Amino acid sequence: MSNQDQPTAAAPAGLAITRVANACVLLELNDHAILTDPWFTERWYLRRGEPLGLGITELPPLTAIVATSFAANHWDLRALRTYRHKSVTPVYVSTSRMVRQARALGYPMAKRLRWDETRELTPTLTVEAVPAGRTLAWRNNAYVFSSGQTRVFFGGEIADVAWLERYRARRAPAAVALLPTNGLRPVVGPPLVMGPRQAVTAANTLGADVLVPIHDAHADDLLSLIFRRHGSAQEAKALAASESPGLDVVCLPPGERWTYSAADAR
Repeated sequence: MSNQDQPTAAAPAGLAITRVANACVLLELNDHAILTDPWFTERWYLRRGEPLGLGITELPPLTAIVATSFAANHWDLRALRTYRHKSVTPVYVSTSRMVRQARALGYPMAKRLRWDETRELTPTLTVEAVPAGRTLAWRNNAYVFSSGQTRVFFGGEIADVAWLERYRARRAPAAVALLPTNGLRPVVGPPLVMGPRQAVTAANTLGADVLVPIHDAHADDLLSLIFRRHGSAQEAKALAASESPGLDVVCLPPGERWTYSAADAR
């Protein structure tokens, strides 16, 4: 039986998503708040290409912060310095260097989460690190958050669907998948993240009811001379409508809070 034929995840309760920018998202799972891939401050060479959905001072007390990659638009050290609850907030990252950087900023609970490791954030919430390829020699993490019957997959910097095929062969489905859709890639070389077709395929592989596109906007900045966009969230939505009607693609503008309901389930 293929992954698409297997039972999908039970409809979760208490799940809300607010996109901040790029792969930075505020997840709310059963009264717990998690921030992914923090990016609040632009650089002269790296722009968002979209409005900022929330400021760091607007964040609630966080149950955890997670980061998939050390890239500046996934790991914003400038903004993390000003977060007011940093002394009591766990930070899970993909490299030892990121751990050292977070602790130097006043996050004593920063830890590296290796592939396939799971941590209990609260008695009712866990996070698992999922293999997501590499940036140069360094591993990237994806993450699965589980709370009750809620399972949410977050892949901030992932390009290859094969990683998720291997994951689903041994794990339960996720109800909601947050995946890149702009297919960003250098002028010469392999893609850095998924494009729209790969994102739709990956969401189906995970057994998800809903795909929330992330890593979609692309500004005209210095890095855009080297890295080019190859797809969009709207293309993913159109592909799902024509080829995968059981998958709902929810394109969220920055700052808009979206709540999952049982009606969204397949």
